[in-house]
Amino acid sequence: MNNIIKVPFTMKPSFEKYTRTKFHLDKMNKSILQERRKELDALGENVWFETDTAKENNLVNKTTAALGISKKYNSIVDFGLDVEDDILIMHEGRLEACFVAFASGWNAGDKQGKTLSELHNPVADNEILQKASDNIMRAMTSNKCYHRYTWGISPLGTLSNHPLHNRPSYDTLDSLWMRVEHERTMAITLGKTALFLIQVSTQPLTQVIKKHGNLLKESINSMTENVLKYKNLHFTKELLNALV
Repeated sequence: MNNIIKVPFTMKPSFEKYTRTKFHLDKMNKSILQERRKELDALGENVWFETDTAKENNLVNKTTAALGISKKYNSIVDFGLDVEDDILIMHEGRLEACFVAFASGWNAGDKQGKTLSELHNPVADNEILQKASDNIMRAMTSNKCYHRYTWGISPLGTLSNHPLHNRPSYDTLDSLWMRVEHERTMAITLGKTALFLIQVSTQPLTQVIKKHGNLLKESINSMTENVLKYKNLHFTKELLNALV
């Protein structure tokens, strides 16, 4: 967690170079794939879309080929149900296809055709992200791959934190879960098309507190009011400071 939870906390994107991702369909976690199917069945087009531009440019199969997958797909849905990661495909600066079963508080279904800057619009303290959007897009479509970790805390222990799911109320830290996203990028077509992958993991927050309680408290205490509100951490901050 020391390389994930930062002090002071910042919304500044901190991507590092990473090895090119390859997928092996026979090694996918079957239970995670079942969860992805459940989310699709429950939420339908609120977890995916594929624009005409994506279809005309065959972006899904270009993406699978870049990942080392020989299988051909008829749609982003078929692809999204075969892999553990959430998938977002940017083409000429816009989001043209995605399958996001395990969203962290946002609805993938209404993000069609948006630029990075537009996607970052709802994010708290987003000035740095907005200014960096063009540079991030150039890096994503370059011959280098990047990755980063982001985290959040939720009363939902499920991999999906889609906004259409009801969030239970809570009054203790025992009811909360730590969510970590491992985000990876790679170019599909240099200078033109890029893939953004998100792999989600969760664990009881109490386990994190046992090992990294002080670090977590310092990070949350360093957040601005806007970030605390955006991440729904005001009450968690109060509980954590009373404990640690």
